[in-house]
Amino acid sequence: MKTPKRKPIEPSPKLAKSLEKALKSGDKLEVDGITIVPPTPSHKNWRVKVFFRSQAIERSGGQTLGMVNAAFLEVKAIVDSLHSGALGLPEHSAEQLADVIIDYIEQGGKDNIWKQGTKDDREDDFNHLIKLAREQKLTCAELRPSHLRTYLNGATKTATRGKHLLGVLRTFITWGNASGYFTIEQLQQVSQVKWTPPKGSTYRAAPNRRQQSKLYFGTTESAGGEVPTHDQVIAFAKACQQKFPYGEGFIHTSANLGTRANETFIFTASREIHLKGLGNFVDIENQTVMVHWQFTDDQNKHNKTTKNKKFRTVIIPPTSNIATQFDLRGWLANRCAEALKEQAAGTNELALIFPSPKGRVNNLNAFNGRVIRPASESLGWKMPAYQNADGEDMHMYRFTIHSMRDRFGTTAADEWGYSERQLLEQGSWADPQTVRKFYLGTTDETYRSVKDLHEKQVGSSLSA
Repeated sequence: MKTPKRKPIEPSPKLAKSLEKALKSGDKLEVDGITIVPPTPSHKNWRVKVFFRSQAIERSGGQTLGMVNAAFLEVKAIVDSLHSGALGLPEHSAEQLADVIIDYIEQGGKDNIWKQGTKDDREDDFNHLIKLAREQKLTCAELRPSHLRTYLNGATKTATRGKHLLGVLRTFITWGNASGYFTIEQLQQVSQVKWTPPKGSTYRAAPNRRQQSKLYFGTTESAGGEVPTHDQVIAFAKACQQKFPYGEGFIHTSANLGTRANETFIFTASREIHLKGLGNFVDIENQTVMVHWQFTDDQNKHNKTTKNKKFRTVIIPPTSNIATQFDLRGWLANRCAEALKEQAAGTNELALIFPSPKGRVNNLNAFNGRVIRPASESLGWKMPAYQNADGEDMHMYRFTIHSMRDRFGTTAADEWGYSERQLLEQGSWADPQTVRKFYLGTTDETYRSVKDLHEKQVGSSLSA
């Protein structure tokens, strides 16, 4: 493998002055135990050399101050690495921490697979630590629990975010330990770190959305449901229609097909677009949707497979099996015809069923802000504020787009009679435990349905 060509690095003013003086006098220059030899009549390039335990390390420094400084820094890095090994430290522990974090993000994480969106997220996660490492000029060997606590307390104001950052940090240092940047002791020290609110803060971690739904929408008879009822799906769909031309169809599609938002956003009427990996084909003839892809904002990636990498064909249920009585098959057929006309007219290049106002794929965060949150507020689903560690108000909403997967899972299991195998295949869940834990919850009608069941059974026994 060819060695990358060294690039010049301008020296500090102090070193530049010393190098110019050595060039005029012809004398050797000693810096950090490394010898820098100026050019001579018989040798036109600078030379940088050092001995480490009888091992000679030498590099050509070219003919400019920038090149000789780059050679000096390369030799110094080699010596620092060898010193670390001699001291029992990881061989790259002398590397600058900020540079290692940036390289880790750019390479795509521990497995070199991150897409651009994930890289952007990790850059946001690590930016406070990068800034701290640069300010204090930390090497990997110098990273201590105190630095990690400073980073966590500056990077977030909530326990939930702190837990996420600790997970990201643990993965990074685990990789760094295996790659020769951190010691096993430094890896173990991560368990000694925890996010804590500022001194004097009255911060309390907020319950999650499901817990808040049960708490704030419960009655004296029962806790509030975390899975939307069919009537709530109807109300949500109508509210979203006020904010988005295809809002009603979008919500009913999500509730009856169970597709994730980034899968639904790229529903297309064009089989050709699907075959290119740019959309999930709505096959009206066969009343199915070929859900193979999800939206990715990585400009270097042509497509991205769905979560769990499951290529599946989802059945569009007939109106008779849809409790809300929404004619999903008819709506999708009409919308597909419109989308193909829009594509021909150049206003909807991908023949999307749910395009953004500019005819492109909707961005989930923007869609939430433009459609979902305003619709939720209009229905009274904005829950009471909780505060972060700075006392700033934050809110959750009773239901989200992803709540429609709750509705789909519950409907498929309780009303359509899907087997476990059919449910996992159609919903693209990883395992039965995931479905039971997150998707088969209670609704506002669960308590009443139990009462109705008993009354029905009593009535049957009396008539016998």
